[in-house]
Amino acid sequence: MRKIILINCVWAAVAAGAFFLGQKDNANNPNQANSSSAAKSNQPYNKSINPNSSNRPGLSGKTGTAQKGTNNSINPSLEIGSAESKLKNALNDSDPIRKNASIAQMLVELTPANASEMLAAFENSSSGRDNDRLFNDFLYAWARVSGEEAIKYAMDPESPRRTRGDEMMAISGWAASDPNSAMSYVEQVENAETRQWMHLGVTKEMIKNDLDGAIAYSEKNMKSRARGEQMDRIADALLEQRGEQGLIDWVNGIDHTVKENDMLSYKQYAVRQSVDKIARNDREKAIEFIASKAQEPYVDSNTLERASRYVSRTSIADEVQWLADLPPEVKGQRHALGERFEEFIKEDFSGAGEWLASQPLGPAYDEAIQDYAMSAAKENPEAALAWVDRISDERIRNYTLGRLKPKEKK
Repeated sequence: MRKIILINCVWAAVAAGAFFLGQKDNANNPNQANSSSAAKSNQPYNKSINPNSSNRPGLSGKTGTAQKGTNNSINPSLEIGSAESKLKNALNDSDPIRKNASIAQMLVELTPANASEMLAAFENSSSGRDNDRLFNDFLYAWARVSGEEAIKYAMDPESPRRTRGDEMMAISGWAASDPNSAMSYVEQVENAETRQWMHLGVTKEMIKNDLDGAIAYSEKNMKSRARGEQMDRIADALLEQRGEQGLIDWVNGIDHTVKENDMLSYKQYAVRQSVDKIARNDREKAIEFIASKAQEPYVDSNTLERASRYVSRTSIADEVQWLADLPPEVKGQRHALGERFEEFIKEDFSGAGEWLASQPLGPAYDEAIQDYAMSAAKENPEAALAWVDRISDERIRNYTLGRLKPKEKK
């Protein structure tokens, strides 16, 4: 009996000790809370957005207050209330995958209401290739929901975050959601250099959803490098969506007689791009197409020379022969033959001479003869002069003689 009483006393002492120890721990850690209490005890995150002047495009001029959030040890950035704070946190994220994914999601959810907050975050962030790229993405997304506001910011030289090319990015975003308004805006841009690149931005977006509309719109752009780039994109889209015949139909549908915007050069470039792309899959079809158009004014020597490279995979002699066999009415034949024959000389001087000697010669061969004579003069000046005598064009012949004859010493 005495033993049982002793055991019960021991257990009572242990229980009492545990109780007093627990009370002591709580006294030493007054800020500690259990999991259920922590979930209910949300602390406000007080951070005011840095206001910007109300006359700035896209900014309301009002001071915004961050929303309340919950402290989350797994991903605290998700709990920050304001769009500005969320974006700042994402921009400073050292994990590039998480950074890009977070910002991409924010841009998907961007609205006219939170655009000013996100703009403020970008304006207060550091510059650099990565952040500049992300700002371009923001500008595109902003223009999709507030085209006029975004383009005003992009065009304003006083905008803090403005960089070169912002106009094209903003107009592209605007065209993605409202192409008609974007096109109307571009027409009013006075600076021709800026207008041509903004025109390209609109065309790029139209190609995605309205290829025929993009083609018609591209013809309104003035001759420039931007127009060339937009035609490259059109040709790629046509080939992908409609195949080789789509490219041919495009070329055939261009009215090169229109003087406005120099449509002759537009069609020349369209033909060149089409031939190159058709030849990747069907060399014979490309050659057949260009041969059928060889006498047209929009088929220039550059196009003919490029097309000749698709005649044969192994013999440059066959390529120059194709050029030589074109009808004499083809205006670009002589220069194209001369350019290709120059490559023939570099590749096989003897073979080039044999080929030239076997030809009937005539005006189409004048530049080829000139190139061969100039090359032959290094080893055999007399033979070179004999070749010069066979040049039919007097201007070319006299020029070549002047180059070959040694200058008199004073």
